Amino acid sequence: MKLVTILLIISIIGNLIGLFILYKFNKKNEYLAEVEAKLKRKDEVLNEVNQMLSKRLVFIHHSVGRNWLLDGLKDELTALGISVQSLSRKSELGMETDINHWLPKFENNIEQIFKFDNYAENNQSEKENDIIMFKSCYPNSNIIGEGAERGDPYSAEKTISNYKSVFDSLKNIISQHPQKTFLYVTSPPIHKMKTNSENAARARKFNNWIKTDFVNRYKEETGLNNFIVFDFFDILADENNVLKAEYVRCEGDSHPNSKANRAAAKAFIEFYKKNF
Repeated sequence: MKLVTILLIISIIGNLIGLFILYKFNKKNEYLAEVEAKLKRKDEVLNEVNQMLSKRLVFIHHSVGRNWLLDGLKDELTALGISVQSLSRKSELGMETDINHWLPKFENNIEQIFKFDNYAENNQSEKENDIIMFKSCYPNSNIIGEGAERGDPYSAEKTISNYKSVFDSLKNIISQHPQKTFLYVTSPPIHKMKTNSENAARARKFNNWIKTDFVNRYKEETGLNNFIVFDFFDILADENNVLKAEYVRCEGDSHPNSKANRAAAKAFIEFYKKNF
């Protein structure tokens, strides 16, 4: 009789353990199914959030811009209700970003840039971007000379006259789209080992020209306020017009470090609030 009782108790305990394991297994499957369903809806959810944000900004950039976004800029902009579309090397539209590339890029692809969307099918959305933000990378701050009296906007030679001719030509395209804001971000400074004092000083000179002389002349000639400049260079450069020592990632590398990106993100948000 005792043996039968013991076996009965063992059987009951075994059944209870089995039921418990089955319950946990079913709950785990339910949880995994729920997670899988959420993952499947990831792109849809991101697109829904993207559509809810009040303004759309497309940023054309390369590695420095990517790091800047990841080190806080994108989160700060999203908190302001701005949908950020990152247009870089993964898209054909973002492959070339030297200063001499801006004129042909805007001449041939302006409508595609307006409609670029990271989340839309084929990266083209029906809803257009409001702000066109574009930046060339640090090699463009190594300006080798003043250049000819009349610059060539398509030339890859890094001279002040060629750079000026790019924006003098872009003026006609930008003024045709007064409902859009074109936000030019100056090229970041270069590590002191990768440039010289004369070339670095020319970068400062060109940036001062575009954010003052050019912006004022554009407003006077067009009557528009849809071209503005954020001086990224000025925030990151020291008195010798090279990347500040505290912002150096590693010796000889011109990519600004995380501290630099956070400082620039803070400055940009203040700039944005004043200008938009």
